[in-house]
Parts: sequence; C-alpha cells; structure tokens
Amino acid sequence: MKEPKAWLKQRLGTILLATDLYQNSKLALGYAVNLAHLFGSAVKSLHVFEYGPWGHSVESIDHVPSTERVKALQSLDKFLLEAGHPDVASEVVVDESFVTTAIIKFLHQRNIDLLVIGTEGIHEGIDHLVLGSNTEALMLGSRKLILTVGPQVPEVPERELHYKKVVCISDFSIASTAAAAYAFAFGQALGVETEQYQLASKFAKGDTEKLKRTAAQYCDSLRYVDPELPASWYEVDGQISKIIPEEQLLTLASESSNLLVLGVQPASFLQRHLHTSLAYRLLTEARSPVLTVPASFGPIGG
Repeated sequence: MKEPKAWLKQRLGTILLATDLYQNSKLALGYAVNLAHLFGSAVKSLHVFEYGPWGHSVESIDHVPSTERVKALQSLDKFLLEAGHPDVASEVVVDESFVTTAIIKFLHQRNIDLLVIGTEGIHEGIDHLVLGSNTEALMLGSRKLILTVGPQVPEVPERELHYKKVVCISDFSIASTAAAAYAFAFGQALGVETEQYQLASKFAKGDTEKLKRTAAQYCDSLRYVDPELPASWYEVDGQISKIIPEEQLLTLASESSNLLVLGVQPASFLQRHLHTSLAYRLLTEARSPVLTVPASFGPIGG
C-alpha cells in the first residue's frame, strides 16, 4: 500500500447515504459529508419510495413523474435542507420488490464505493429496515463498503472527524484480511492508532493446534493482501494473544469517537452472529460508526 490517504481517495470516489428521512439519517449524513471532505469524494443521497395505485401507470403511459415520485423527491430535498446539506445530490428510486434490492441495484448501477446508513434501532432504519436479514442482505448482496451509524454515535461538526482510534475486529477469516488493511489505512489517514482484536469460538480456543494453524493461515493471507502492514500483524502468537471475549468487544463498541472495522463473508464467525444479540447490540448500541468490508476486497497493494 502506498500513501494511505491517497490510496483511500482512489477507493472512495463516491459516497452514498441511503435514507428513510428519519432523524438518525441526519447523523449518518454528517459522517458521509465529513468523509467526503477528507477524501475528496462525491456524496449523494438516495430515498426509496413506493408507488401508489396509479403511480406506475402514470409514469409508464403518460411519461411524467408520478405524485409519489414528486413527493418523495420533495421530502428528500427538505430532509437535506434541514440537515444543513442542501447541496448534496439527491435521487429517489421506486421500490418494486424490496428496499434492499432497490438500494443494491442503485449501488452497482452508479458505481458507488461506500454506502452510509443510519439506524434508529432494532425495528427501524432504512424505510423501517429491520436489523437482521435486511441489513445482512445489504452487507452481503451489495459487496460494497458500508458505514453503519447507530443511534448512540455522537454527532460530528462539519469538516471535523476526531476519531480517537480505529478498532479492527477480526475472526481469523479471509474476510477479515481486507478489513484489516482498510482499518490500518484509515488509521494512518486519520492520524490515529489502529488496534486489532480477534474473535474465536469456544471450540477453536479449545483446540490449540488447530487455532495456531488457522492463525498462521490468516497471517499468510494478511501478508498477501497487504504486505506493508506492521510486522507484528503477521505474527501468529501475536494474533492469538489478541483474542477477546464477546463481552470485551461490546465494551470496545461502547467507547465513542472510534471507527470500528469488520470483515464480512457468509461463513465467518461474525456473519454467523448477524441474527444474534451480539450483532444486534453491536450495530445498534455502538457509540462509534461501524465500517464493514466485504470479503471480495483484496489484494490491496498499489
């Protein structure tokens, strides 16, 4: 990896806020705009709406915007104005199946690099998006970087990103190697320390030899993904020493003004916990934004 800030600028060209127009989306917008200022990114906003009884017919036959589309765009523009960012580009799209499907389609059609979402809690979010299967669908189906801003995350003044540290939570999986590289790059770009911790199942911790082999594979993969990380990150015993219990992870998440970074793939330990209280509590109670990095990212060099 070359100069971290320049490297991230190349990978964060366009940032999208997907909003349900609820209060916490304004908080998430602040983080999206600040990241855009830091990395010179374009920032856009998206709101997904539903047709009324005649909306689709009006647009397909008369070729004019439906009442629902006009109202949705007006609501989004009002939201941006009240949030203090009326200059952010706004767009609305129709939800013909599921909100998440519409968002994922938009992400790929417009080559969005980072999706930012604000969550109000377990039962609210993007268009009443429920944390669990829908959030999982965004994390896995989009294959994009996603920054989740929960209701406990403090508001940030414009153009001020005062992170205390970057915390990378890994689980010895291949998915976590790309996340580690991004975590270190963010730490360097923000001028703060990057800490790395590992989660492991009780079964894995009970089989010492297998744990060492898994850690060795992780270190080899990490070196392949990014050969310019601190040398200590490639040490097997050092990585094993970073294993923490889930309770300590939640304690780390309760600290404010950090950036939490996780790797995501279907078979990872973290992903298997998406439907458990651990994931719910992490994403809704974290007092720091959470960046998830898909497994498809990497190698990093260049």
